[in-house]
Amino acid sequence: MKKFLSMVMVGVMALALSGAAFAQAPAGYVASKGGEKFHTTECPVAKKITADKLVKFATPDEAIKAGYSACKTCNPPPSADALVVTKAGGKYHKQSCRIVAGMDTANKVYYKDVAAAEKDGYKPCAICFKK
Repeated sequence: MKKFLSMVMVGVMALALSGAAFAQAPAGYVASKGGEKFHTTECPVAKKITADKLVKFATPDEAIKAGYSACKTCNPPPSADALVVTKAGGKYHKQSCRIVAGMDTANKVYYKDVAAAEKDGYKPCAICFKK
């Protein structure tokens, strides 16, 4: 019984340490050493990465330069400057726009710049592109 409790405590401590390491990750992006994808810190896949394999990035550009590609579950932006639209929407937004926070991840589409978004018929958001 004592051995079982010791094993449980070791398991709990390991989970706490991996959770603490994950919580220390900057509000940005993470990947797993030896993995192929990078994730937002809120991604359910990213939350399974153990502390010893956790790689942190401040921007998507850093993750891409390190050889990682975007996760299809959390759909992180392809770069820090990418614009965001929804599949059914008519406006493009900066990633910092409050409208983007309410968008469903599966409906987000990213554009590399204003010209590309406008070429496809999108107009600027009145909130994040105030004149």
